[in-house]
Amino acid sequence: MSEKLLFPSEEWIKEYCTRLSNSGEYNRSGQGWKDPIQFKITDIDSINMKLDFKSFILNLKDGKCMGYQLVKENKDDAPFVLNATYSNWKRILEGKVNPTQAMLSGILKVKGNVAVLLRYAAAATEMVKAGQGIDTEFTA
Repeated sequence: MSEKLLFPSEEWIKEYCTRLSNSGEYNRSGQGWKDPIQFKITDIDSINMKLDFKSFILNLKDGKCMGYQLVKENKDDAPFVLNATYSNWKRILEGKVNPTQAMLSGILKVKGNVAVLLRYAAAATEMVKAGQGIDTEFTA
């Protein structure tokens, strides 16, 4: 049995990037995408986890994850920024809420061109599936 990876540890982020690159469905649905996406946990300072970063950026291009960056300051540092509380990220990763519905309802707040993101709704769904495939442990 594999060891669970704690969300949002660097190990979890690295595994997520690898799974995205290895997902045939994401590779197809993400074709044409060229921008990094920043993932922010709005209440990161209140989660029971010691982290030396405030958010992370996935460098995504044409259906592949080219790498990731850990962002130490609490600032927006990518053309697209996805903001949600820890509990809402957990709900998304557990499949309790659809990512497109989460964006449209405000559970997942988006900075950047929402119309562009919605054109890649299939890729967003595959991104969630890749995250759901990770044996994840949550702190709350």
